[in-house]
Amino acid sequence: MADGAGDEAPVVNRNRDGSLGFSANATEKTMMPNTRVERAAMVASQEKDAPLVSVAVISFNQKDYIGQCLDSALRQTYRPLEIIVADDGSCDGTRDIILRYAANYPGIVVPVLASTNAGVTANSTAAHQACTGKYIAWLGGDDIMVDDKIARQVAVMEADPLIAVCYHDLDVFDSATDASLRRFSEMNRPREGGIETAIRYGTFNGGSATMVRRACAPECYDARILVASDWLYWVECLQGGGRIVYINAVLGRYRRHARNVTADTSAARLLLLDHLMTCAIILVRMPCYAGEVSHTTARLLVSLARRTKTGRMRLMLLAISTMVAAIFISAVKVLLRLRG
Repeated sequence: MADGAGDEAPVVNRNRDGSLGFSANATEKTMMPNTRVERAAMVASQEKDAPLVSVAVISFNQKDYIGQCLDSALRQTYRPLEIIVADDGSCDGTRDIILRYAANYPGIVVPVLASTNAGVTANSTAAHQACTGKYIAWLGGDDIMVDDKIARQVAVMEADPLIAVCYHDLDVFDSATDASLRRFSEMNRPREGGIETAIRYGTFNGGSATMVRRACAPECYDARILVASDWLYWVECLQGGGRIVYINAVLGRYRRHARNVTADTSAARLLLLDHLMTCAIILVRMPCYAGEVSHTTARLLVSLARRTKTGRMRLMLLAISTMVAAIFISAVKVLLRLRG
């Protein structure tokens, strides 16, 4: 994986309260090696034939939701399990709730606590680097797992070593009323395939629905992408030739509330800009997928134009020219295959 343009990865260490913590400004990793090894060995010994799964929970100021989230992870029918809870410097009491769960479920719930708010990308990297399982199941601190989610995803991934990413459908629900609004698949068509599919169609998999094979995952999230860094993470999981597959079942619930990043129009524009940055990174790092990148870039430019009052026509023209480039590159690829 290419470096993060000079950005330093967070360092994991042990806090006085027994939790794991990280510093965004430190220069080298200092995780306690015995703690990591002993935790994996202890949990794995419970089920010798089953691989350890790490549930990576991303949290920030979610005191009203984090308990329900962790309860859903603890109710999983699958074992062995470790629940890594990365909190990004919460100041609303979320940290205290996480520590209570860690005290009640020692060796299962493992806090990774930031002393200050470092941002989504740094917090995700901290969670990833604390995971010891064969598989990592990602979960937002305000979302919920169905009881047999982990068991069903592990069964699929264990059946085929070429599967690098597995995801499922989600029930999108209103936090205030608990009423179901729609299925995630109604707004994001489910897709399967290799890295070309992930680049061409973007984040069609919900983050809280996704499990990855840790051996296929990058070492960290790219620090150049401030918020929407998960798309590049999924792409890099597939870079070794693995596939992404879909389970056609609702195995989780995605909460909608006023504080969702995607609920804010200005934040949505920032997410689009992050995705355009991702396109640039992929193009530089993997130029063989220029056609797929151009296709995605054109789609993102159209979305950005719809959310922009000034310069809308200029963005639309740029989108059209980018799409033409994508069609041209795809045609060249087809001709080269026919000649070969």
